Amino acid sequence: MDEDAESSTTGTCVRAAKRSGNLDRLSKLPDCLLCQILLKLPTKDVVKTGVLSSRWGNLWRYVPGLDLRYGDFPEYKAFMCFVDRFLGFNSESCLQNFKLNYQYVRVKYEWKWDDLDNANVARWINTVVNRKVEHLHILDGKWCEYEVQIPPAVYTCDSLVSLKLSDVSFTTPKSVSLPSLKVMYLDMVKFANDWSFEMLISGCPVLESLTIKRSACDNVDYLRVCSQSLLSFTLMGHCNEDIDEEQVVAIDAPKLENLKLYCHETASFVINNSASLVKTTIDVLFNLSFEKGRFDPNDLPKRNMIRNFLLGISSVKEMDISSDTLEVIYNYSRCERLPLFRNLSSLHVDFGDYRWEMLPVFLESCPNLKSLSLGFSKTPGEEPISILLGPHCNLPSLEFVDIVKPMVEEEATEMKLMSYFLENSPILKKLTLRLGNFRGKENESAFLRKLLTVPRLSSSCQVVIC
Repeated sequence: MDEDAESSTTGTCVRAAKRSGNLDRLSKLPDCLLCQILLKLPTKDVVKTGVLSSRWGNLWRYVPGLDLRYGDFPEYKAFMCFVDRFLGFNSESCLQNFKLNYQYVRVKYEWKWDDLDNANVARWINTVVNRKVEHLHILDGKWCEYEVQIPPAVYTCDSLVSLKLSDVSFTTPKSVSLPSLKVMYLDMVKFANDWSFEMLISGCPVLESLTIKRSACDNVDYLRVCSQSLLSFTLMGHCNEDIDEEQVVAIDAPKLENLKLYCHETASFVINNSASLVKTTIDVLFNLSFEKGRFDPNDLPKRNMIRNFLLGISSVKEMDISSDTLEVIYNYSRCERLPLFRNLSSLHVDFGDYRWEMLPVFLESCPNLKSLSLGFSKTPGEEPISILLGPHCNLPSLEFVDIVKPMVEEEATEMKLMSYFLENSPILKKLTLRLGNFRGKENESAFLRKLLTVPRLSSSCQVVIC
């Protein structure tokens, strides 16, 4: 929407509000409450409220937060002047939010960035730290040689509750003390070394949520997350398979409840004190990509690492796992017995192909599984692994099976999968196959007739095709 259209829309809304009397009702609220309401909006929208009346004209200046995108301004100088004016007004008051996002995609304005621009950002950060900022979000998407370096004042900001950073760099701090920080989000952040990252985490005694999106040049080979307060941890690896270092991730968080790992390049995971784990999402390859070599049964250190990793997550109750990880587990199971996942009651598996035959091996280690959902997508490319078929054991606790996507081109394989659950689940209550619009009614009816001939171990099982 262009500026003229936005102004027209704003004017229309104001006139409608005046006719209905809503404007007067809103204006009766005290300034402090209005400012808290406006705090939920982007700053460019807050400024527009100045056209409502003379009272609203300068109200935006008192809102205890700034939320701006660089692309909201026609040029950098205008942006810089606006931020300076805002921070200079009411400068003795505390600031709740300071959010700058220069991940703009507009190409109309091509600004040249240099060290001076980054110095301004660092200066603004120092200013808001002095004003006891609670939520600091700096999203840098320039992807150029100049990086915003986080100033030392941030390391000891006792008011910070959430910290969200993208494409910035950290130096090695003398000390870190962030006593109020509960949420940290680090996207493509560069550290001086392993120790600087570890210091950052150890200096957050009440940290509850940590999300890390790694870059190939973050300078951290041994990523250690040691926290007595952490409840949720998400780690996304980079996509550079040319990295030769054996990257390690070590997690020691006794209160951790939610763990998400999306890391194909990380070679080793060490998980300790995970008895509180409730949910986990696992998409890891332990650096065993097709280019770097498949699982080697004679690689004892790798086997030990995988065994310890599985033991580390074995107390989980709900799991979402990729077929890539399931393949590694299947290959490992041909060498050693899998640990039992006694608490696992809900499992979702995303298959990048139709090789569901890997699944029963893992299900045998889940004696109390109640709910299972499967998703399938046909991906051409890699040669499939050789799967050794064995006798299928019963699934004594399984009650619900939900197959989210059909095997459109593999009806025989799909029928084998359905038969596996119907013939081996003594207390199965419901099996759902979500076909959507992938098959015509005639083909669907034929498939259903075949399915009705499959013997069922559970006399109360309901089969639903939708």
